[in-house]
Amino acid sequence: MNKKILVAKISSVFGIKGEVKIIAYLEDVLNIEKYEIFSASDEKFEIKISNKNKTIIGASNGDPIIIAKIKGVDDRNAAEKLRGLELYASREDFSETVEDEFYYVDLIGLDVVDLENKKIGKVLAVNDHGAGAFLEIEFLEKRLPKNYQKIESFSFKNEIFPEVNLQKNFIKIELPEIVSVK
Repeated sequence: MNKKILVAKISSVFGIKGEVKIIAYLEDVLNIEKYEIFSASDEKFEIKISNKNKTIIGASNGDPIIIAKIKGVDDRNAAEKLRGLELYASREDFSETVEDEFYYVDLIGLDVVDLENKKIGKVLAVNDHGAGAFLEIEFLEKRLPKNYQKIESFSFKNEIFPEVNLQKNFIKIELPEIVSVK
C-alpha cells in the first residue's frame, strides 16, 4: 500500500490565467515542484510555482501560501473547480526520520501493545488540529480495557506512548486511569 502524505491544499484562485493559491505544509515550500503530486483519488497534478522570489505570503494559521500554475489549468473557471483540493505526495519520496521523529502516516496501522507487550489494539488515525497530535486507537474486543470504549483518542505524548517501534510495527501504551465523575 502506498502511503500518502498531505503536503498542500488549494485555497483559492489567483488572477484570470488559471493560477491558484496553495497552502503548503512542507518545511521547504519550493520542494512541492520536486514531488509527484496527486489528489486523494490519485489524479496527478504538475505544479509550477509562479512566485519563487516571494514564496511566503502567509496564511492565518502560519502555513505559507504559494502562487502556482497547474498544468492543464488555463483559466479562472478551471482553477475555481480545484478550490479546497488536498494535494498529496508519496511517503516513499520523503527522507527517513531520526530517532523519536515520525511522520503521522507511519503511525497509522501500528499494533498497540500494553506494558506487558500484549497486543490490545491498532492505531486507526492521527489527528492534529493545532494543539498537538492525538492517536485514535481501536481496541481489540477481547482486550478492551475496563472503562474504555472500543475506540478512544489519546494525546501523543511520551507519558502515554513510551515506545514507538516502526521496524517491529508497534507502539506501546501506558493507559491513563479513567476517573468517573458522579
